[in-house]
Amino acid sequence: MDLVQIQSDLAKGGLLIDVRSPEEYSEGHVKDALLIPHTQFFSAEIPAEKDASIYLYCKMGPRAEFAASVLKERGYTKVTNLGGLDDMEALGFKFEK
Repeated sequence: MDLVQIQSDLAKGGLLIDVRSPEEYSEGHVKDALLIPHTQFFSAEIPAEKDASIYLYCKMGPRAEFAASVLKERGYTKVTNLGGLDDMEALGFKFEK
């Protein structure tokens, strides 16, 4: 995965979702990331088509992996766990508070 491809997918209706808690999100998150805590993925309204690219991240990666598995069970086909905050920084994402 590279930043250019991810940004292209996001521009075409994809989503970048932070699956951490609201408290963690408020301390800093990737610019334009949508907050949906991983505990809400079973019932959350996901504002994307089932075949849209969805990228997930958390602090270290495991919560994003959990959320990815739930989305796949719900029928979403292009779900990618980008890992944790360090991975996001390495990809070149910008953070904001």
